[in-house]
Amino acid sequence: MTTSRLRVGIVACGDVTTRHYLPALARLSDRVDLVGCSDPRPDAAAGVVAAARAWSPDARAFATAAEMLAATRPEAVFNLTPAPLHASVSTECLESGAHVYSEKPIASSVAEADRLIELARSRSMLLQCAPAPAVTALHRRLAELIASGSLGRPTLVTGQCVGMGPAGWREYTGDPAVFYGPRVGPVFDVGIYRLHEMTSLLGPVRRVSATGTIAIPKRIVLGGRFAGQTIEVTASDHVLMNLEFATGALGQLLSSFAVPATQAPWLEVQLTEGTISLSGDPWGAVAPAEIYSLAEGSWHTDDWSAPSDEQPLIGAGVEHFVACALGRERPVLTAEHARHVLELILAAYESISTGKVHELNTTF
Repeated sequence: MTTSRLRVGIVACGDVTTRHYLPALARLSDRVDLVGCSDPRPDAAAGVVAAARAWSPDARAFATAAEMLAATRPEAVFNLTPAPLHASVSTECLESGAHVYSEKPIASSVAEADRLIELARSRSMLLQCAPAPAVTALHRRLAELIASGSLGRPTLVTGQCVGMGPAGWREYTGDPAVFYGPRVGPVFDVGIYRLHEMTSLLGPVRRVSATGTIAIPKRIVLGGRFAGQTIEVTASDHVLMNLEFATGALGQLLSSFAVPATQAPWLEVQLTEGTISLSGDPWGAVAPAEIYSLAEGSWHTDDWSAPSDEQPLIGAGVEHFVACALGRERPVLTAEHARHVLELILAAYESISTGKVHELNTTF
């Protein structure tokens, strides 16, 4: 039974935890208490506890999720483990009676996602999954604009989520090697953000095809404790996906860890009577939306403004989950949506291998 303050735990205390989740939770310190965190690296867990001391003085560090769950009995847990562990850790947390917010993807297979969804349903627990574009002020505004029909019917969405990957991020403190292997790659790491945006705005996808290649086979790590090391790239670092939505609209996505720089919009929606184009920083709280109206024959910048306290993208998901766990908001970042995007990505990689178009079975 939750109260006005939510007792939360964190599983895994790596780079994403310290750079994104901990600051987001600190901004919600009037609503949350961090009671425990776990990481097999003692210094990592202790570091998070120390960083949260000002607003959660009773937080404790543990080596395993099981120890943290048993000792602190959190009402909600942020599962920030590496992707292959998401399903098993989320299962452990749900079985302990904690609501779960998992980093993406929700699981490694659709079958695993099915089991998680059924477990959460059977125990009346909340299960949500990153990424969180659908709960940002920008995305809500775009959804309203499209739903209004003022620009007609959406027919095409194109997007990209590109860069050189974590080896090229000088601020990244973790080991970037895993991101260039077959268990992660650019689609699971960053392209998944665009896929959540596209499907939130245009609905489920019914068919997908994809191509991929390794464009830059070796990488030199630029920052962090692995700086100077060489990474062998074993998964496609350019991936192009072609989507057919259930509505009949089409989509195309470029996910890449082999793009040094770009000036292309990160998302564009083409409608029968106009265009919505997004550029600038896709990770912050605010991004400009350029709108073209066919009737007016001109572009204009959408004049909406985000709330002054709007969280950045990752923090928006944290805030929404806390509000849902406290019963203050209706869940938007559903596990069913996360499962559909997972199937979409898995089908895309299967298409790269087979050269075939793949039909999807899930929806949301």
